[in-house]
Amino acid sequence: MNKGKHDYDFRNRSYINSGSLTPTSNAEEIAPCLIDESWEIVAPISDSRLVRYFLGDLCNFLCDAFGICIRVRKVKDISEYIASPKKRIILCDESHTGLLAIKSDMASAFKIDITEDSVIIVGKTDRGTAQGVYYIEDKMKLRGEARLVLESSEHAPKFSPRMTHSGTELDTFPDNFLEAAAHAGMDAIIVYAGHPDTNLHGFPDPSPMWSDSNYGYCDFNNLVWRAEGYGLDVYIYSHILCDVYPDDAGSDEYYEASFGTLFKNCPGIKGIIFVGETFEFPSKDERTTGIRCQKRPAGDNRPSPGWFPCRDYPKLLSFVKKTINKYNPDADIVFWTYNWGWAPKEDRLKLINDLPKDISLLVTFDMWQYFEDENKNRYKIDDYSISFEGPSDVFISEAEEAKERGVRLYAMANTGGRTWDNGVVPYLPVPNQWQKRYEALCRACDNYALSGLMENHHYGWMPSFLTLFSKNAFDIGGIPNDEMLKQIARRDFGIEADKALKAWQLFSEGISKVLAVSVDQYGPYRCGPAYPLIFDRRKEDLDIPYVDWAWHKGGGIWNPIYPDKVLNNPRQTLFRYERVRTVADYFKRGLELLEDAVREAGGEYGSEISRQAAVARFIYCTYVTTANVIAWAIAKNMLVAKKAGNKIDYMDELYEAIGVSDRSIKGLADCMRKIASRETENVELALTCWAEDSLIGFEASMEYAFNDVVAKWKNSETQLSLKMLDEYIND
Repeated sequence: MNKGKHDYDFRNRSYINSGSLTPTSNAEEIAPCLIDESWEIVAPISDSRLVRYFLGDLCNFLCDAFGICIRVRKVKDISEYIASPKKRIILCDESHTGLLAIKSDMASAFKIDITEDSVIIVGKTDRGTAQGVYYIEDKMKLRGEARLVLESSEHAPKFSPRMTHSGTELDTFPDNFLEAAAHAGMDAIIVYAGHPDTNLHGFPDPSPMWSDSNYGYCDFNNLVWRAEGYGLDVYIYSHILCDVYPDDAGSDEYYEASFGTLFKNCPGIKGIIFVGETFEFPSKDERTTGIRCQKRPAGDNRPSPGWFPCRDYPKLLSFVKKTINKYNPDADIVFWTYNWGWAPKEDRLKLINDLPKDISLLVTFDMWQYFEDENKNRYKIDDYSISFEGPSDVFISEAEEAKERGVRLYAMANTGGRTWDNGVVPYLPVPNQWQKRYEALCRACDNYALSGLMENHHYGWMPSFLTLFSKNAFDIGGIPNDEMLKQIARRDFGIEADKALKAWQLFSEGISKVLAVSVDQYGPYRCGPAYPLIFDRRKEDLDIPYVDWAWHKGGGIWNPIYPDKVLNNPRQTLFRYERVRTVADYFKRGLELLEDAVREAGGEYGSEISRQAAVARFIYCTYVTTANVIAWAIAKNMLVAKKAGNKIDYMDELYEAIGVSDRSIKGLADCMRKIASRETENVELALTCWAEDSLIGFEASMEYAFNDVVAKWKNSETQLSLKMLDEYIND
């Protein structure tokens, strides 16, 4: 079944490889600028590794995509070539010419002038020139031909930084990933650090913050150097212990040994990200435990400092900032308010008001928003979700405060295309919903001076058809979002583009109906069809497969035991069950269209568009699993209650929801057997997706949460549960 595929195959891809392109319907309108082998690329002599890279990249692109071998000329004086540009692609930055001044102050900004027989790209810096090169490559990919439409315009990102974790492996950034991130318009990568010169990927840490943390050597200077060669900065995500209060004796030496040593040894690090749960300290705020969560005293119900906007966080931040600034005065100190969105508004805003002004405030865009449906069912966004495009009320309040104080504002936006709505797919193919997120972020840029994005958390980012969609949306010179989506569909599916667009619309409508509640986001949504049907087991009884080098080993960030509270609030359970079945139906209908488009477009097994269908199919399987898990939980709890003679509220509605006509113990047991059978079939369908694309089932911090090994374990747990069911009803 796996046709030779195996885990981690995705790492062997060239993520920017164009192959031999076929003209698409985007090429129906004639583009006057035709590039052929009579042209040459001209650039100033430079020792910049980025310049060397993008010159080679453009040459390779033209050769690989169109068989065009083009000369590169490096010159001392570019001005004479700008004056006589015929049959030339001229690449330089603003320092080489005053003829094409750029208004934007963004390093990645560029100005482009395309005539029938010339292309001139002038970057604000070499990073801008590189983005200009990727821009014309993208345009030629969209058309499937070496032609360009005439254009004279300026382009610049609306947001910088655009930061990403690695999607290929935790804290590991191979060249093919760095290339892809740069081509996607991202300008920074994020790597965890628990100590100077170490990241979190490897083997057990002898002195961890979290009990299951890992410890691995990381040459940060080399990482900074490699990233610079692709036009990328490096941010540290801190897991460094802060167990000494800033006012205590020895605090200078304590923080010098960690943050000071890190930035002294590697002054090229662009910035550092602090978030409550990994930036805890012995706060003196009496509203907290005063000690980090790993050491919290039993019976103390107050939040630990990392989960509360402590009044002395500004003191810690200022102290650490001073330590870092000794070695890097311009380091971007990023403070993230993720952990206390639940807290009273006045406490959150008081903290922001007391923070140093010369830091960056990072605010999550979508979480902590509460909703009520037409039947008065209430729920909130418990963790990252694209079901709600944002911004949340929490984001708005904190963004307004940041603007009032003149504090630089960033957003955790998940615009890399992945959220906890589905934890082990490489992206969510819901472009119409992402478009709403993009547009909301751009409005936040206008309204609150939002200037930077954290594109994902540890699940990372991987390229997809969404990559160009978001890049264009965040470009001040981009085309309308709707038009870009149509061009991407025509690029990928040709004459079947309309089917793909309709499928994406159905997926987007479906995802908007997801209930992003923790019981499912930390359950089947996070691990997909790996989620087990359990009859009577504890987490410690389960032997979930994992690899030794995973940061979050089997079940580490998902709860494999579905909470047995379905009868405590049956109305809410029925609401969630109805919704997830509705979402599954949207994906089923969209999948039928998408798979038909793949077949008609000639998409072979393992091709880009066939992998797109596999991703959508796996997401559908995840929602089927979730529906089966909820139905199993309803039936099991009703069975137990019935056997014990307990009263069941909403009994008729529960029986009807799971399709039980025989309301005896035997009838409920038969229902559970049918659910188990459906789920086993669903797991087999999900396996076809993993076999086609090894990115499916993978998440950088968990490694594989779903593959053939996990599927076998899941099915064996199902059979064990059925055996326990038989024993229970026969007891």
